[in-house]
Amino acid sequence: MYVKCRGGDVPGANHRAYLVLEDGTVLKGRAFGADKTAVGEVVFTTAVVGYPQSITDPSYKGQILVFTHPLIGNYGVSEDQYESEGPQAEAVVVHEATRPSHYKAVMSLDEWLKASGVPGIEGVDTRALVLKLREHGVMMGAVGQEPPDELLERVRKSPRYDEVNYALMVSPKEPEELGDGKICVGVVDCGVKRSILRELVKRGVKVLRVPCLRWELALKCDAVLFSPGPGNPNLLDRVAEGVKAAVEMRLPVMGICLGHQVVSKALGARLYKLKFGHRASNKPVRDLAFTGKTYITTHNHGYAVDPAGSGLRPWAVQPDDGTVEGLYHPDLPILTTQFHPEAGPGPRDTTWVFDKFLKMVGNGLR
Repeated sequence: MYVKCRGGDVPGANHRAYLVLEDGTVLKGRAFGADKTAVGEVVFTTAVVGYPQSITDPSYKGQILVFTHPLIGNYGVSEDQYESEGPQAEAVVVHEATRPSHYKAVMSLDEWLKASGVPGIEGVDTRALVLKLREHGVMMGAVGQEPPDELLERVRKSPRYDEVNYALMVSPKEPEELGDGKICVGVVDCGVKRSILRELVKRGVKVLRVPCLRWELALKCDAVLFSPGPGNPNLLDRVAEGVKAAVEMRLPVMGICLGHQVVSKALGARLYKLKFGHRASNKPVRDLAFTGKTYITTHNHGYAVDPAGSGLRPWAVQPDDGTVEGLYHPDLPILTTQFHPEAGPGPRDTTWVFDKFLKMVGNGLR
């Protein structure tokens, strides 16, 4: 029986839990999900729906995910909402975990996190937490039922998010082929989402998905896509070598999110960390070069690109703060997006970017 999560009356939500930030801030709440402790970088998303997609997005590996929307869990969880094999976020923070009411739900959020070994905390004043993160920037933190001083000690003894190469943790161990089209796109997988693979396959593309450190396998294809993923892009020098190799061969290259950053890095751009990042399914992006339109898009990035000196030109920017959200090269078949054109969750108004990339392949720009 599902009971709305108020006052700790949901199974698994009867115990006091804490979220402790690296500066010593302690937020009290109720535990749900797995009975364990998790440490990670505390980030927030303003997405209203799509919590299963967000939690299973490999880009959240190493992070504690805070949902700003006050009610999370109302339509439960079903596997067709997954963006990977299962939850990737280290822990989940919500104001109120609600019971599911949807015909496709097979588990509640509480049951799902418990079965997946992911702790959650509810009853937190997420408004105050987000205001703090916006003011001070993202911080390391811990979620668990241990005393706050013990959780703080865990945080201080753990490596910082920027120091861990999380892309290697979520990259597949072996190559995989998907689809059977005439055009082959090699996907260098640093943490790809299933939605990206679906967008390619449904366009009649044969996809060769390869581990990120075995990028040379992708060079056998007609084009190469460098995928999104978690962690610090400045740690991915070996993947950037794959970009250089593809460019030397004049293979059409696309980069999405982390892939956008790695492509830019390979060509000499500067990467930097944002104060609290862009994580949402309702972020505006203004197209400066192709359509002239402004789109509402999905974002999940804590780093950004300064393309000066790389030869790349911005085609998309975030109008709120000027962050570069898309790049192209005037002479080489290179196209990147910092935002997620595949959405998952979010609006799908920019899926045309995949068509533009594949047109570069069809035009024989090699």
